[in-house]
Amino acid sequence: MSKPFFDTFVFQSLIFMKKYFLLIILSLLLNSCKNNSEAEKVETEISTKNFEKIDQLQWLLGTWTNESEESFSQETWSKENDSTYTAYSFVEANGEVVFAETMALEQKADDLQLTAATANQEDSKPVTFKLISSEKGQFTFENKNHDFPQRIIYTNPVKDSLHAWIEGNVAGEAKKVDFTFSRKN
Repeated sequence: MSKPFFDTFVFQSLIFMKKYFLLIILSLLLNSCKNNSEAEKVETEISTKNFEKIDQLQWLLGTWTNESEESFSQETWSKENDSTYTAYSFVEANGEVVFAETMALEQKADDLQLTAATANQEDSKPVTFKLISSEKGQFTFENKNHDFPQRIIYTNPVKDSLHAWIEGNVAGEAKKVDFTFSRKN
């Protein structure tokens, strides 16, 4: 082999290797971008699906009122983030607040929990109820270990109305208390 032929051969081989190397790098980069795009798509789908349970109660957000001759009740729900809604509820009679509570509705993994904390009651600690049913637009939260109520139920029977009730046993007898609200504009 002559030196000029060898030099030309080496030079052409180097050019071929550079092109081949660039093709390999380019295909790796494209594949990497494609994989990231697919991973982002899966992550987006997962994060969207993560809060499906609490999203079913999005209609609850806003202010709800009930006014009668004897009393005025109000419940106001706000969205804190994708997994948590909070509320403040009170009942006023004769110009004085006779009952008040704060609530948090939180989705933790596949569980939806409603925690209520009553204000102005001695030794009152927050109580958590777990969603046990969400059939036909009726959301039932339960805590069998609580004295009363053991269940809290929320429904949205018609647009701009909220029907809720608490129920359970008191001294061996079934008890139910209804709350009906209209959306405040």
